Amino acid sequence: MTRFLVVGDLHGQIPRIHFKEFDAIIAPGDLCSDRGVRAAYQKFYAEYLKNRKTRREWFDFVGKRKAKALVRQSLKDGERVLNVLDSFGKPVFLVPGNWDWPKVASSSWPYLREDHFSALVKQKRNVINMHGRRRTFGGVDVIGYGYVNGPELLRFRSYDGVSKEELARNEQKYHRLLEKYRRLFSGAKRPVLFLSHNVPFKSGLDKILDDHSLRFGFHYGSNLARDLLDEFNPLLCVGGHMHEHFGRRKVGKTTVINAGFGSRVNTLVEIVNGRLRKVSFFPKPYGNGRG
Repeated sequence: MTRFLVVGDLHGQIPRIHFKEFDAIIAPGDLCSDRGVRAAYQKFYAEYLKNRKTRREWFDFVGKRKAKALVRQSLKDGERVLNVLDSFGKPVFLVPGNWDWPKVASSSWPYLREDHFSALVKQKRNVINMHGRRRTFGGVDVIGYGYVNGPELLRFRSYDGVSKEELARNEQKYHRLLEKYRRLFSGAKRPVLFLSHNVPFKSGLDKILDDHSLRFGFHYGSNLARDLLDEFNPLLCVGGHMHEHFGRRKVGKTTVINAGFGSRVNTLVEIVNGRLRKVSFFPKPYGNGRG
């Protein structure tokens, strides 16, 4: 039997470990904090929804000097989390989340075109960045997909003023990404544990329930995760990002887990001979995870 301890989106919080016996740790991303950054990003996003041609980025709302200090603090908080996870001496399979400061090639600010998160992970002996990779452990093939913060396909984001040409380019980019992951899945020799930062689109665990959100009521899961589940039926899909939910749902033959938010949420997954034996949650599931 292989036992995976799943922690939630921690956002700089140190996890409290409820399940003491496990063979490996799974972290679906957003280990770094969003203190100070989230408010600036929300201002940017509100402007972006009104004018998608805006050239401003989130750091323009606070200035680069303050923004750099915020990023460094966020990374420091994330490193504290990684140090704790690494200290158990067990493999830590993770993917970076949208708050974890990966390389943003499209940013106008050179500082954000650096891959800060990979630099953190490389310092940790037991931490494995699974983004775009496949690795065998405990009788399953773990495949990772990070960063994603919503539907990859623009037509599911309900933005105003999206041209046909932009939609076509987006579709082409999406299908190139999908083909990459199809190859990873096709090469798997064992049941797949798919680790995605975001949960699958319309999985029941991706609806935005926060009425303060600019996208309240929308399904904002990953199209890629959903398409891969529909095509390959992995044994398990573990994601996070959507903080309103903690628990599991079934999508086809796949058990989907939303790992939840904060330091208290723990999930223990037990796999025996390539089959899901038991899934335990602490505390009780909430949101649509209770379904």
